[in-house]
Amino acid sequence: MIVSALKEFNSNEKRVALTPMSASMLIKEGIRVIIQKDAGVLSNFSDEDYKKVGAEVEDDIKNILKETDVILLVSSIPTDEHIKYAKENSIIIGAFNPYENSSELKKLLIKNINVISLDFLPRISRAQSMDVLSSQANLAGYKAVIEASNLFKKVMPMMMTAAGTIIPAKCLVLGAGVAGLQAIATAKRLGCIVSAFDVRPEVEEQVKSLGAKFIKVDTEESNKTSKSGYATEMSASYKVQQQNKIDLVAADMDIIIATALIPGKKAPVLITKETLSKMKTGSVIIDLAGIGGGNTEGAILEKKILIEEVLVYAPENLPSSISYDASLLYSKNIVSFILCFISDKKLDIDKDDELLNESLIIKNGKKTNKFFEK
Repeated sequence: MIVSALKEFNSNEKRVALTPMSASMLIKEGIRVIIQKDAGVLSNFSDEDYKKVGAEVEDDIKNILKETDVILLVSSIPTDEHIKYAKENSIIIGAFNPYENSSELKKLLIKNINVISLDFLPRISRAQSMDVLSSQANLAGYKAVIEASNLFKKVMPMMMTAAGTIIPAKCLVLGAGVAGLQAIATAKRLGCIVSAFDVRPEVEEQVKSLGAKFIKVDTEESNKTSKSGYATEMSASYKVQQQNKIDLVAADMDIIIATALIPGKKAPVLITKETLSKMKTGSVIIDLAGIGGGNTEGAILEKKILIEEVLVYAPENLPSSISYDASLLYSKNIVSFILCFISDKKLDIDKDDELLNESLIIKNGKKTNKFFEK
């Protein structure tokens, strides 16, 4: 079997699907590995690094595609040109954000190929080592706080000096999933006073264990968590109470990290313009839900804008900005997935397994997932 990692062609993607370390894991299993020339350069992995572990480096993309059985990518969706030269029955693996890119993925229904999108893996214990969403969200939560510290015109921790005392910054994290919990931990390490809000009462203990205050809506309504581990949408009455609580707390904050996303749906607006008008001048919001429309009213993806004297930034791909470590984690996820389904040195996608059933969105050139209907 030949596994190849292609150079990403998304303009904002600096990660690589396979690092030299992960490539060596496949090679030890008797798998031939090909890396497209300069695929790892933007993540600080040279072609020589790959050659040292036994991987081959090839420049001609057509030659790579014609002989490759498993094509690895991060977020770049193959084009018609890629599919034209792809080997029959080849398998393409990546994290393609299918809900947002369904129209692009439909273009892949033109040849007898297979597409696996790892962002559709069910979040079960058996899949933890393959969970690309968690590994990348963890880094996004960290980087969001670092971005906020760069944009905020004050220091984060308390400082006692001969000239006076500087009070610590106050940070609110909206959503205590993987990204949110890492944002809480990072903000605490930088000396912030941290509060966090989430609709799921079961995360309160996790928030408090990181030293943050848990903000909750006092209601008898209990939220259900989806099988994928995400919060589900709340009732209209709960949303009103939620908005009032966030509005009250946000007015006293210096920094807000917003991370609330529901897959396949528009991100809930948690910070309205009315809330923004009550916040301190110079406050900073990093909105990680920008790809879903944003948790902040008026947020624009990839833009830093002032709204009511509050700086709002909705970055699209924070893990790409720390591409070395992001690639290390992503490639380990993808190799764990491949090794789980290797049989006789081939990737067996015909197994009746829930990991495959959920993530295999195109099989033999035909759609297999209902998201295509949306």
